[in-house]
Amino acid sequence: MNKNKVPQHIALDERNHVEKPLLDQLAGLGWEIIDLDSRQRPEDSYRESFTEVVMPRILREQIKDINPWLADDQVDEVVKQLTESFPGTSLIENNRHVLTLLLENTSVSENRKTGERSPTVRFVDFAHRDSNRFIAVCQLKVRILGTEHHIVPDVVLFLNGLPVVVIECKSPKVKDAIPEAIDQILRYSEQRGAKGEGSGPLFYYNQFVVITCRNEAKFGTITTHSEKHFYRWADPYPRTVDDLEHGSGSPNDQQRLVAGMLDRDNLLDLIRTFTLFSTNDKGETIKIVGRYQQFRAVKLAVKRLLEGQTPRERSGIVWHTQGSGKSLTMMFMVREMYRHAELSHWKVVFVTDRTQLENQLNETSQSIGFTVKVANSIRKLKELLSSDSSDLVMAMIHKFREVDLAETFPELNPSPHILVMIDEAHRSQYAMLGANLDRAIPNAARIAYTGTPIDKTERVFGDYIDKYTMRQSIEDGVTLEIVYEGRTHNAEVPDQEGMDAAFEDVFSDYNLKQRMEILGYGSRDTYLEADPTIAAKAQDMVEHYLTHVFPNGYKAQVVATSREAAVRYKKHIDAALESAIADLEQSNPRRLDLDRLRRLTTDVIISGNHNDLPHLKAYSDKSRHEASIKSFKMDFGSEEDGITGDMGILVVHNMLLTGFDAPIEQVMYLDKVIVAHNLLQAISRVNRASGEAKEKGFVVDYVGIGHHLKRAIDAYDEREQQEVIDSLSFPEEELNELIANHAAIMDLLKEHGLTDLNDHDAFFDLFYDEDLRFEFMMAFRNLTQSLNVVFPARQALDYVADYQALTEINVLAGRHLRDERMSMKGIPPKLRSITDEYLESRGIETKVKPISILDEDFQKQVSKRKRTKTKAAEVEHAIRHHLDVELVDDPDLQASFSEALAAILEEFHDNWDKIYEELEKLRERIQSVSKEPTYGLHRKKQMPFYRMLAKEIFGEGAAIRLTDATGVADGPVPNYNMSQEDKISCLVDLTQKVFLTVERELKLTGFWESIPARNKLKAELQRILLAPEFLTLPGLVKNRAHIISRIMEIAEKNNDIILYAE
Repeated sequence: MNKNKVPQHIALDERNHVEKPLLDQLAGLGWEIIDLDSRQRPEDSYRESFTEVVMPRILREQIKDINPWLADDQVDEVVKQLTESFPGTSLIENNRHVLTLLLENTSVSENRKTGERSPTVRFVDFAHRDSNRFIAVCQLKVRILGTEHHIVPDVVLFLNGLPVVVIECKSPKVKDAIPEAIDQILRYSEQRGAKGEGSGPLFYYNQFVVITCRNEAKFGTITTHSEKHFYRWADPYPRTVDDLEHGSGSPNDQQRLVAGMLDRDNLLDLIRTFTLFSTNDKGETIKIVGRYQQFRAVKLAVKRLLEGQTPRERSGIVWHTQGSGKSLTMMFMVREMYRHAELSHWKVVFVTDRTQLENQLNETSQSIGFTVKVANSIRKLKELLSSDSSDLVMAMIHKFREVDLAETFPELNPSPHILVMIDEAHRSQYAMLGANLDRAIPNAARIAYTGTPIDKTERVFGDYIDKYTMRQSIEDGVTLEIVYEGRTHNAEVPDQEGMDAAFEDVFSDYNLKQRMEILGYGSRDTYLEADPTIAAKAQDMVEHYLTHVFPNGYKAQVVATSREAAVRYKKHIDAALESAIADLEQSNPRRLDLDRLRRLTTDVIISGNHNDLPHLKAYSDKSRHEASIKSFKMDFGSEEDGITGDMGILVVHNMLLTGFDAPIEQVMYLDKVIVAHNLLQAISRVNRASGEAKEKGFVVDYVGIGHHLKRAIDAYDEREQQEVIDSLSFPEEELNELIANHAAIMDLLKEHGLTDLNDHDAFFDLFYDEDLRFEFMMAFRNLTQSLNVVFPARQALDYVADYQALTEINVLAGRHLRDERMSMKGIPPKLRSITDEYLESRGIETKVKPISILDEDFQKQVSKRKRTKTKAAEVEHAIRHHLDVELVDDPDLQASFSEALAAILEEFHDNWDKIYEELEKLRERIQSVSKEPTYGLHRKKQMPFYRMLAKEIFGEGAAIRLTDATGVADGPVPNYNMSQEDKISCLVDLTQKVFLTVERELKLTGFWESIPARNKLKAELQRILLAPEFLTLPGLVKNRAHIISRIMEIAEKNNDIILYAE
């Protein structure tokens, strides 16, 4: 991060609270630390120029250390392979090339000491940590090729001189700190579409990137472009959380990630075993680094294989909740096994019904030298199990015939060196195959991978090796909490009011027959399929959807009790939508997007049978399914390959309840009795993270499961039941959270004497204190998030008036203090409908930018403020904003005015009348400089020399007159017997001669490292200053040593601007 572009207090906060603790922790882990500042030279970080991204000297030394038999010319040869021989210009292609070299090594023609031909040369010694060198550089300056500019990543980690990790730090007081850091990484790696803003070569060597604001820290790779795919590293395995230094609370995210990923042993493991390239759904190449639960599970499972004495001791269960990358975990498992000599000859059998896993395994198999053999039939499986070869067998269970599964297997292979890995072990086909595998390979170890807990009756695999529960996934931000809302009464609790208000509880068998008869139905199924029941529920669903989900742009799934019921649901949902649109056309108080709603479509996704009636057959067409599912997964308003994102509601029976990933789905309307893993897999459709407005997922239950949740998940042990229940929330809890968040923000304001929400100046004065402003922003964000979940339920309406007033304060304070963190950006569309209308009624235009300090109306705007402190704060923050944004290309001026601003605030501390007066003078100076003439000189390259010469030769006041368009200066200015024009002409001539000489000398390689070169330039400058045409300039001869020193200072500071600026 360029510390000049962020407010000083935030830069300090970032340095002291994020960067410094990170460097200290790295030092404790055995890293060498190089902490640089803006005055750094390339050699400070073992480089020869700022263009270099590797440390050539360190790289050579380490290659020689790891391969001591190499001759010097051979070291040069392999260094060139790594630093000069890239396959192309593509970042991903070159990055993949580097990883391949690190993992697969290279070779030279011969070992000249032993005569061995084509011996292997290693760049990294993965087996011996201490043979490598680990260096962390803070504020590494890297030149953007072809320009005078640099990027300065906060921390770059070098392994043997190669920049393998880039860390971007942000102050937690930056709004959207993590998205900001991601954007910075994309800029540095030139992946935002613009060239000339970063350094691609720095990222050719990158294995992963880290973004941190201390309490939140995540990692990604060069292909991770959105926050959704950046992940926490919550467990520092093999350390424990208790091993980390922390106060009374638990360690922050940054400490965990550093201890887990940047431990030197773990880093080598992550590069060697847990990094791979793959292809995503869109056919794009992506780079993947394993997540903490994958790393931990693989390490624990391999430990069990190595230490277990019996098949049972070597077996176990890995429960990683849906969406946590189980197939990748299985892949990393194979790679880790092949690292250990004792396990590298094992046969590994995958039992899966996912062709995706087969494709992923084939993709990575080449790099670790194994081949995947697919068993599409029982006959082929028996044949592959019988062989003694150490291969990978894929048992594609969905392709096996049931009749073959029922046939008893003989013993095929007694070897103990076989591992069976089962994907989703609770599936019914596995029970039949499992018994046969017991007989066929009796001494094999088995590891079951599952997204839901294993039934307590299913203990054939032993105990849990590793758990990654739904609650942990929620804490990691990978999935969202699910709000479980019941729409039925509880049949087992007498409650007349509840019975009158809700649908029938059909989950409970209590008096079920009698209850159904009273309603006029013969059975549960008849009730659930009945047209009147479905019509009433469809009406309720549409009302809930248009109220809670549609306004923020999300979608819905309805689960019906049968295929017949699914088709009926579509008819009634369509009718309810049509009726709702008609009503909204008359009155639309929440400002729903009616154009989008009119385009919204629905569909039914069901499987088909040969004898289906036409009304069912219409919805079992596979090509229609594909189009509808694609449309459903897309955002409203988007279009791709002729398909629009208008599909808003899908009705299903059994399909799409497992393995269907659509983050845009926020609500599931459940009208089918399902239990155990089927229930958990179904409700997990709504918990994928998808944008800021999706705070939670919703399950609305129309059959009564929620009243009897423990019974619905009774198949699990007590502990697993509790873990499932902990991942759910209920409406009363959400309301309590809203009440608490409202009380918290009002208490904060009351504590500081603010009880009138209309006294805006009082708020502006309070928010002058950065810490209090940040505290308000956090409290306002929490209130926004909880109101977004509950609104527009009746109970939320009590809080709307205060929320609207607080929104007005937030917007106006942001404008007054030029603080972009205080804006409408984080307010979800559902709440924008109430805030926008309110702000409009108050005459506040949210899209209008604050007035510039250069604007003629600026002073008029400031004078509206009642208190002097409020006026001074507005001017101060407007000046800061101008310096940060408008003067970014003129660092000399920027620094000069920043110093003047700091001096005013320090000298007149708390004397707001004087501060206001001085700030106004400074603003006028800045205004006049904006009109500064340049007399044909280059603004960035030459004007800094001109300004300095004017000041040193004619004094401060004259310098203002010689550089400002207005010519305004305090007090009389001597004329030295020269007209204004003559002074300017003489100064311009002197500036040009000085500049051309400086520019010529700076082009010499290694100029600043050469004392003779610097002395030569000083002599040249003295010759110019003593030239006859400049002798009349006052004080030039006498002050020449000081002036030469100032010229050298500017030349060094602006070296790259002088050489490369356009």
